[in-house]
Amino acid sequence: MTDQTQVFLAIGSNIAPERNIQQSLALLNTIPATRVRVCSSWYSTKAWGIEEQADFINLVVGLSTGLGPRELLIETQRIEARLGRVRHLRNGPRTIDLDILLFGDRVIEDPDLSIPHPGLTARDFMLTPLIEIAPETHHPLRGRRVDALTGEILHRQILGRISPGDRARAMDPRPDRP
Repeated sequence: MTDQTQVFLAIGSNIAPERNIQQSLALLNTIPATRVRVCSSWYSTKAWGIEEQADFINLVVGLSTGLGPRELLIETQRIEARLGRVRHLRNGPRTIDLDILLFGDRVIEDPDLSIPHPGLTARDFMLTPLIEIAPETHHPLRGRRVDALTGEILHRQILGRISPGDRARAMDPRPDRP
């Protein structure tokens, strides 16, 4: 059996977010040698950069994978493309955004892949859900547990946690739902 690495991904969407997030979670489990192990709460988050757009829904998932970082990046980009992600406006609306936050204790600085994700400690919608599911995880550059890094948050965008009942009602296609 292949060695498995613990990976944390941020997921975000503000175009049909409930549907696209559910589909992305299912598709993540189709990546070879990869399984979603834990999922944070979903958070309603105000847009950043271009503020005149719909609010986002964000969450973080923990995966185990036998893939390398570059292979996982390719697979997550395939999922984004499959769900209609088009990259033509930075910080604009999107069907789905899958970002690798942490890949074990790896540190990578390439033009198209930075691990740990540079926004991890700066944005509450990345750090807060990660702390929820894995507070004891260490940040490989900071050398501290992620739950000790909340003082580094620069952008506070979380509007609130979305309850499972609210998510279920949003996914229900019946027009007469309560």
